[in-house]
Amino acid sequence: MVPQHEQGSRTSRAVQFARTHHPRKVLDRLPQPRSIRYLRAALVSTGVLAERDELLIRFEEWTSSVVEEVQEPAERQVVRAFTTWFYLRRLRRRSPRRRPMTSGGYNFMRYEIRAAIRLLTWLRERGASLDTCTQSDIDQWLSSEESGRYAIQNSLSWVVSCGHAHGIKVLFRVSSRGQEMLPEADQRWDLSRRLLHDTTIATAERVAGCLVLLYGQPCTRIAALTTSHVTKTHDRVELRLGREPLVIPEPLAGLVMELVRTRQGHAAVGRTDSTPWLFPGAFPGRPMDGVSITARLNRIGIRARAGRNTALMELAGKLPAVVLSGLLGIHVNTATLWAQEAGNTRPGYAAEVARREVSKN
Repeated sequence: MVPQHEQGSRTSRAVQFARTHHPRKVLDRLPQPRSIRYLRAALVSTGVLAERDELLIRFEEWTSSVVEEVQEPAERQVVRAFTTWFYLRRLRRRSPRRRPMTSGGYNFMRYEIRAAIRLLTWLRERGASLDTCTQSDIDQWLSSEESGRYAIQNSLSWVVSCGHAHGIKVLFRVSSRGQEMLPEADQRWDLSRRLLHDTTIATAERVAGCLVLLYGQPCTRIAALTTSHVTKTHDRVELRLGREPLVIPEPLAGLVMELVRTRQGHAAVGRTDSTPWLFPGAFPGRPMDGVSITARLNRIGIRARAGRNTALMELAGKLPAVVLSGLLGIHVNTATLWAQEAGNTRPGYAAEVARREVSKN
């Protein structure tokens, strides 16, 4: 019979072993090539590991390493505080299920942090710092050829609010929302007809391209669609992009239902119909990211950003901003700006009518 104190010691060692050799801890200690990320996704999809926001974990690891690359201690302290309190605090608070981090957001935040580090280096090389720099210094930075020179608005706003800098801001030049458009007015419809009828194109690309060209959807939002966004009744197919569902006409409705039935990522583990994503990705249990969808559309001759801008411009010229917002899932302020860009007078007319009613009373 094993003495009681020895049993307690064995239990303690077993608990310690389980803690240090848990699959997640073992994987986290390894380098993270594509094969390890695939293995982690497979373990999550089969229930061995709990789901987590993998892009957020990668972003945390990246920020930790990039902060250590900053040589000057004072600059390193500012960059560490900025990444922790401006980005990571906000990202950790939001729900990973309702608002998961996207590849586009991941890349853009890294771009902003790199730009902030370059600004600190640029100031130091000119004998200045955040404490001593003036608006003139910032204006010179903005007129320079430095990469990412306009990606410092968030970092500058944060350092000013925290007292690291004083009396400086970034003045951006306003550009047209419809700046990058399809070159010909009919090209949007020609591309849409091709997607609707060309059976040599994969169904996923056909549906994604139509969502861009007909409904002005960004590829990051398309990537986040699940089968729960699609509703099939006896006489119609509905797709929920915003607050109100859209009735999808044929033949696009048939393509959407075909995608629901046949969707499959590049790599399947277990049942291929167990994933909720409308556009499954290369990793088990994960969706395709927006960058991959953009690349696939580019390969079939569709420029996603230009196509989306063209669609939004035309839709905003026909629909009131509040309707556009509810149907397409864009913020009402954004919809209003698109309506103004498209020359839609409905928002202004409605505001004028409201003012008249108030003045009468």
